[in-house]
Amino acid sequence: MNCLVQYSDSEDELSDKEDPDYIGMKRKNPTNFQVCTENNKKLRSGEFLPLPDSIKTLFSSGKKPEDNPEVHEGIIRSFEHLEGNWATHIGVSYDPDERMIELIDELLKCLRPLEFKPMKDLHLSLSRTVAIRHHWIQPLTDRLRRRFKLLPKTFLSLTVSAPGDILQQYTKAVDECFEEYKLPKYYENPSFHISIGWCLKDVIPQISEETLNKLQDLVDNAMEEYPELRLFPVEEAICKSGNKQFPLPLSDFTGDG
Repeated sequence: MNCLVQYSDSEDELSDKEDPDYIGMKRKNPTNFQVCTENNKKLRSGEFLPLPDSIKTLFSSGKKPEDNPEVHEGIIRSFEHLEGNWATHIGVSYDPDERMIELIDELLKCLRPLEFKPMKDLHLSLSRTVAIRHHWIQPLTDRLRRRFKLLPKTFLSLTVSAPGDILQQYTKAVDECFEEYKLPKYYENPSFHISIGWCLKDVIPQISEETLNKLQDLVDNAMEEYPELRLFPVEEAICKSGNKQFPLPLSDFTGDG
């Protein structure tokens, strides 16, 4: 999951003849030639002229982003925030109806006094969260759309399962697109699921076998009473990159990947 993609801070420097300030000063006043030459000597000798404070703070807010799990539904950043990197994730969104929301609420109440909180964004993950450069977003999403259109759409149950190995086909398609950008693949044997709640710290040892059985009974009873909750149609996946979202339609398509 850790993947930092950086470019070198160094950039090609303009030669004296290509320096627009130097050319402008020379044209305006030939006597400035000596001044420019002296400045260039200082630059070549490593004695850089100080930057004005206004330029130093132009592209920086001065505040380092805080990693607050409370704000991000218990999620802890797996890689350092770097300016220019966009956290990107591929998944399928799930919009629960009122009956599913009631079931989730009952499940979380069953876990009291543990402080489980409901997830705001219900989804099925098809990739890890990775860091990519901004100019990668468009070609990556274009590639994903082409690959996804080659795969059949299907119905997924909340467990989450699907006929055959369709979910594995989608994660494989994502892995192959990620590979072109040297991004990490998804887990080798993923457990497909939709998280419905979260709690800080590892509280699994505090959940009794009796509570686990009660949770399973609640799910079984709800699925028996409302069998339509077992399935939900999937029309598209979503590529989330930073604060942007890009739909990846799953319609039938004939063409190159």
